[in-house]
Amino acid sequence: MRKILKTASMITLPFALLVLAYLGADRTQGLTEPQLDLLSMAPYPIFLIGGVLAWKFNRSREFFLLLVFALTLASLQYLPQAGAVTGKIPLNDLLLLISMVLPANILIFSFFKERGILSMWGMTRIGVIAAQAAGAVWLMKPEQQTLLHQWGKDLLPFSLERYTSLSQAALFLVLLAAIRLVYKQISRPSSQDVSFLAVLLGMGFVLHQTFDPLLVAVFWAVSGIILIISIIQDSYSMAFSDELTGLPSRRALKQDMLKLGMNYAIAMLDIDFFKKFNDKYGHDTGDDVLKLVASILREVTGGGKAFRYGGEEFTILFPGKSTSEVMPHLEQLREKVAGRGFTLRGKGRRKGKGKNRSKSGSTRAGKTIHITVSIGIAQKNEKNKTPDAVMKAADTALYRAKKKGRNCVSK
Repeated sequence: MRKILKTASMITLPFALLVLAYLGADRTQGLTEPQLDLLSMAPYPIFLIGGVLAWKFNRSREFFLLLVFALTLASLQYLPQAGAVTGKIPLNDLLLLISMVLPANILIFSFFKERGILSMWGMTRIGVIAAQAAGAVWLMKPEQQTLLHQWGKDLLPFSLERYTSLSQAALFLVLLAAIRLVYKQISRPSSQDVSFLAVLLGMGFVLHQTFDPLLVAVFWAVSGIILIISIIQDSYSMAFSDELTGLPSRRALKQDMLKLGMNYAIAMLDIDFFKKFNDKYGHDTGDDVLKLVASILREVTGGGKAFRYGGEEFTILFPGKSTSEVMPHLEQLREKVAGRGFTLRGKGRRKGKGKNRSKSGSTRAGKTIHITVSIGIAQKNEKNKTPDAVMKAADTALYRAKKKGRNCVSK
């Protein structure tokens, strides 16, 4: 249930901010001239804050997207004024370029993995952005007007001009980027891709309208806020979630232990013979087993919350519970793990060569094995008055469970 609520909030928050931006933009009509000037400049400090956070947490995709948003906003705010003097930069041509550049960059960045901002990959992305800027400057030259206007022509045998200001080429790029981000979100959920999708749709909405500088400023500012939230969410997830299993990490465990009240129980759980299993079938298969056990622990009943403690060990906190109250739930959990078969995949698991490789390879493909766990449980009492003491007592109980023959719960 907690995971469902967390996922729902991750998905809805960026789009809720877009709705607030739309409602807020309607209220800008009564602002004074100095207030409007301040509003038009508001996105830049937001982009700067986002860029610093992205740099600090090595979030290169957000960093470069914020850079693109800053460049496009500056272009919309200042180049048409220059064009009014020189007659060289029509606003419609600028809008046509930006409506294609933004979705194209979101699409391109969706394929890039996170790399260092100043790494070779980071320099490549800077080169891509610089090349786009140079190409845009070249296309806006008077002698290239015919080529630029080709991008604004209809690709379909009918016109959509009645319904949107976006060219069909821009609509195609927006649709392509949206499909890519939705596919990524379905295959591997990420707050980053949800945020990218939100800013893509927000940008599309603004450019779909008749050009409104205030609407642009409001939505660009909110897009920067959405990307900042994405940086914070992903950085928090990396710090407090175990990357392999998806369970809260040991750091999150320490935080939650500080919140425990007067009564609580703590369980320590260990996968039986995991080292031998790893040696026999390989670390990749061992990782799959850890994921399987974690998926079962995530559904623990009795008000428990599971954490990955380290290696093959897990911890479950039961706030407000005693050992007698949680024992049935731990027995149910133990039986569920033991009853869940694990089928070996049909590919080699070892990194080694020759005899060892074939031993752990396809000859065991399709074989079903069963995993068992041992569990130790302890509660706060006169002897164990702190969470650390209770955890140590639970760890001692875990060793008793192993001495009893494993696949059991001990207190």
